[in-house]
Order: sequence, then structure tokens, then C-alpha cells
Amino acid sequence: MAITLNSTNSTITVDGTGSSQGTVQLYENTGNGTNFIAIAAPASVASNVTFTLPSADGSSGQVIQTNGSGTLSFTAGGINIGKSIAMSLIFGL
Repeated sequence: MAITLNSTNSTITVDGTGSSQGTVQLYENTGNGTNFIAIAAPASVASNVTFTLPSADGSSGQVIQTNGSGTLSFTAGGINIGKSIAMSLIFGL
């Protein structure tokens, strides 16, 4: 796996291999252990996509949504409990 830093456009690239996708791991404070949170690309990608994170944190109960073009924002909570139960009964979800 190759990691490159392009200082011209401020891009860090983590290449995948023939058997695994590119993954970024963010580790906790070393005084607390060696656990991490990882972000990984899917094994297969149909086309290039860039997700742009919101500029501020959302409010309690909000979820992240996309505009379909990669811009992410916060919005009021997703499916509520009633809708979730109905979807489960109708579609077996």
C-alpha cells in the first residue's frame, strides 16, 4: 500500500492493493490504549467521489445527509420509530 502527500493540492492518497482497499486509521491518545477509528473505501468504486463534510457540528438527534453531489449536511433525525416499524412490517427491513 502506498501513501502519498501532494503538497500542490493538499491531498493525501492511500492506495489500495490487489486484495484490500485504502484505509485511514485515526488512533486514540496513546495513554488510553491502541484503539482506532478507521475510514475505508469500498472494495469496488463505480466512479470518483469526494464527500465534503459540514462546516460545524449538528444538533442532538440530527443525522448527516447528502445532496447527491457529495456535499454533506446535518438534518433532523432520519426515520422515526413509527416509520421504522411500518417499514419493517411492510418490507421486512
